[in-house]
Amino acid sequence: MSEPAKSYFKNFVLLFTGNSVSQLIPFLLAPVIGRIFSPEELAVQENFIAIASMLAIVAAGRYEIAFVLLKTQGKANNLFALTLIILACVSLLSFILIFFSEEIAAWYKDEELGEYIVFVAPVVLLLGLNNILIQWMIRMGKYSWVSGARITQSVIQYGGYATLGYFGWGVYGLIIALLIGNLSPALLLIFPSLRNFNRQDVNSREMSSVAHEYKDFPIINSIHAFTDLFATQFLLYWIITRHYGPAALGLFAIMTRYLRGPMTLIGSAVGQLYYREASQAKNSGQSIIPIYNKSVLIAAAAAVPAMAIVFFFGPDIFALYLGEKWRMAGEYARIMAPALILISIVSPVSATPLIYQKQKTAFILSTAGYIVSLGLMFITIHSGYNFSFTLTIYSTSVSAYYSLLLLWYRRLLK
Repeated sequence: MSEPAKSYFKNFVLLFTGNSVSQLIPFLLAPVIGRIFSPEELAVQENFIAIASMLAIVAAGRYEIAFVLLKTQGKANNLFALTLIILACVSLLSFILIFFSEEIAAWYKDEELGEYIVFVAPVVLLLGLNNILIQWMIRMGKYSWVSGARITQSVIQYGGYATLGYFGWGVYGLIIALLIGNLSPALLLIFPSLRNFNRQDVNSREMSSVAHEYKDFPIINSIHAFTDLFATQFLLYWIITRHYGPAALGLFAIMTRYLRGPMTLIGSAVGQLYYREASQAKNSGQSIIPIYNKSVLIAAAAAVPAMAIVFFFGPDIFALYLGEKWRMAGEYARIMAPALILISIVSPVSATPLIYQKQKTAFILSTAGYIVSLGLMFITIHSGYNFSFTLTIYSTSVSAYYSLLLLWYRRLLK
């Protein structure tokens, strides 16, 4: 095995191990959490997370994604400082949502959601900071720190869900555990990150220069990332909550959480490595195709068998593991299985347009895909169909969209 191949698999194992343990904790505690909380309570938390995540994904202007692309450490130091400044500004602006808590609750037809809008800004700050620190540590090749941070977050966050839920804290306990869980990796990563940061390199002229050089990230990529979360979480969850009720969203969201979790085990590890390794290969004039093929095959090898089991035994698995009240989540899992397979295969190599500076095309394609999939949902809703049929239409359109993306990525590599 060549040295690059050895390095790839060594780093993959490090990230995969961290992701595996961090995902194992939620699954170990799922039977407890599923029996403590109702679908309606978890629906409130999921809508809260969707709002915070939508803001957090662009809270640093997406400049953190460019860390691994920078060839000199001086430029990287300036971009790191810039991301922290942007994050602070966006987090402060997020407090404005407090004044619209009643309107947000009314829009969702869920009065309880409005009580927790005050926590959005702190969660945005922590989520954004963790994104910055993780990407910074990946640039430095500190994969063991990234794995440790993910494990720490998982233990504290999901342990908090179970503990506070047991003592009857309800949705408030879910939000507090989310806050503390995201604070822990930030505290763990901030000091080693700063040790690899030289503030003497930072000045306004260099910061402005590197910001302009990678302006496509805040101008194009941030809009793309925002649109992704807006369509796949915020707007989708709002549609389900408003038209089919919080219980339907709770079932759907938990199904998504516990099915996407295992896929994330390999997908996030492969994706982080793919972006770094593929960027380095392109910079050195080497072909990215072998890295791409390897990444797709690893993701497919995990996704297809897992989703096959869910397709045949989903309702019984959810009822046995989480409790009988979650059986319908297994039915929704069957419907979404094809789409989840394709999402799991495409996600690890979704950085391909970034590497080839095709963010504009990627944004146009994703926007078209979301308009079609959510548009079809609206048509079925207003035609009076039940949620299962609406979800089937959504799953079919999402599957078609991700199939087209996979073909386009392959064409870019050629």
